Amino acid sequence: MSHYLILDIGTTTVKAMAYSDRGDIIKRVIKKTSILFPEPGWVEQDPEKLWNLVLNASMEIINDLGKPTAVGITNQRASTIVWDKETGEPLYRMITWQDTRAAELAEKYSKLFVLKIGRAIGKIVSTFISKSKSRKLNYLITLANFKFGPNQPIMHLRWLLDNVDEVKQAAKNDKLAFGTIDSWIAWKLLGIHITDYTNASATGLFDPFFLKWSDRLTKLVNVPKSILPKLVDNMGNFGEIKLFDGSPLTAIIADQQASLFSAGGTRIGTVKMTNGTGTFVDINVGDNPLPAKYGTYPMVAFKLRDKVNYLLEGIVQVCGAAIDWLVDIGLISDSSEASMLAEKVADENDVIFIPALAGLGTPYWNSKVRGLIYGLTRATRRENLVKALIEGVAMRCSEVINILEKASGSQIKEIIADGNASNCDYLLQSIADFSEKTVLRVKNLEGTSRGTFLLAQGGFKSLSIEEIYINPQIDKIFKPKKRKIKNWQRILTLSQALAK
Repeated sequence: MSHYLILDIGTTTVKAMAYSDRGDIIKRVIKKTSILFPEPGWVEQDPEKLWNLVLNASMEIINDLGKPTAVGITNQRASTIVWDKETGEPLYRMITWQDTRAAELAEKYSKLFVLKIGRAIGKIVSTFISKSKSRKLNYLITLANFKFGPNQPIMHLRWLLDNVDEVKQAAKNDKLAFGTIDSWIAWKLLGIHITDYTNASATGLFDPFFLKWSDRLTKLVNVPKSILPKLVDNMGNFGEIKLFDGSPLTAIIADQQASLFSAGGTRIGTVKMTNGTGTFVDINVGDNPLPAKYGTYPMVAFKLRDKVNYLLEGIVQVCGAAIDWLVDIGLISDSSEASMLAEKVADENDVIFIPALAGLGTPYWNSKVRGLIYGLTRATRRENLVKALIEGVAMRCSEVINILEKASGSQIKEIIADGNASNCDYLLQSIADFSEKTVLRVKNLEGTSRGTFLLAQGGFKSLSIEEIYINPQIDKIFKPKKRKIKNWQRILTLSQALAK
C-alpha cells in the first residue's frame, strides 16, 4: 500500500506512522523508550536501543504495508549524542534535554567577562531599540539577556569533553561526531552526518541571526566545529535508505517546529500549543528573527532554500508528565480520569498546585524550583488535588502565552492545540480561561508527525513550501470564560524563594 513513513522520536515513545497520500494515518506503531536516571538531575537514554526501537517500529510498518514512498524524521530536540566517525559506535549514553548536570557549567560560562561585556552592550542598545528589522541590531539586543542553559547541548558537550576520556580522545584524533537525535538516525539510515536548521537552532551552538554554526559560541566554550554535522533544509532528497529498499529520506524537522508547520504552514502569527510531556507554545514571527526577551529565544521555524521563517517559544516543563505523576502515585487510574475528576469540584481555588516537578521554564528558567501544594485541609480530597494540578499547569501555560504576546509584539487571539495531553478538556478550557484566548483542538493530535508528513510529501514531489500545506481539521473550540486563581502569583513567588 502506498504510504509515507514518518518517524516521530519523542522523549517517552518512538512512533512510526504510515500516512496515505491524502494525509490519513493508515497504521501507527508505538514503542516505549527506556529512560535512565543514574544520578539526581541526570536523564539519559541508550542511543543504540533508541535506534533499534526506530528500526523495529519502521519494519513493522514496512512488513505490513510494503516499501514507503518516502521517509520523514521528527524528533525531540536538544538531546546530545556523540559517536566515533569511523566505527559509528556511541561514546556515551545520550544526554536528554531534561538533564541538568551541566547547571554549574552553564553558570560558570555565563559569567565569563566577554559575555558580561556583550550583555552590557545589549542593554545599552535595548534601552533605545526594542526590536529592529536589522539582524545585527536584534543580535545585539539578544545579548542583553543571553546566558547558557543547563539543558543545552553546548553545555552537555562541554561536560562530555571534560569528563569522558573516550570523548576527549576522539575529539583530539578528529574522530568525534556530535548530533541531536535527527543526526543519529540519519547517520544510521544513510551513513551521513547532517542535521536540519530547526534542530541546530536548539543546540546553543547555532547562530539563528546568520544561519550558521556560531564561531563565537563554539570558540567561547571550546567546542571543535569539526564535530558538528552539515546543515540541511527541512525537505529535499537526502539519500536513499538501503534498509528500506531504497526509499528516500525527504524531510527532517524538530518536533515543535513540525507541529507549528502543521498548525499554520507559513502564516505569520500562527500560535500552536503542544501539550505532551511538557507544553511548548510557539509563534511564527516571519522571516526576521526577533531578539530574545522574557526568557524566550529566536529559533528557525522552517527553512527551504531562500524561504526561512522564525519562531519564538515558551516552555512549561511538565504537562502530560504531571498527569502521569498522578497515575504513578495512585490518585487516578489513567490520564482520561483527570478531566472528569477536576470537573466535579466547584470553582473555589481552594488548593493551589505549583507544577514545578522539573523546575520552572519560561520565563524563569530555574531548575532548582520544586513543586508546591498550598491550601491542604482535612476536607481536601483527591479530586481537589487533580483539579489543582491541572489548573496549575494551565496557569503556567497562560503565563507563557502572555509572555509570547509581549515578546513578539503580536496580539494572540487563538491557539491551535495538539499533543496527547490536549485530550483533557478541563486543561484546554482552563488555559482558555486563564489566558483569555480561544483554544482550538485539532482532530489529529499528532501535529509533529502531520507536519513532517506534509514536508516529506513535498520533498518527494519537489513542491514549494506553500504548495504542500493543508489546514488541520478542528475537533473542538474552547472559548474563554474569564477567571483567575486567587493567590497563584504569591505562591509561585514563594516556591522560587524556597529554592534559593
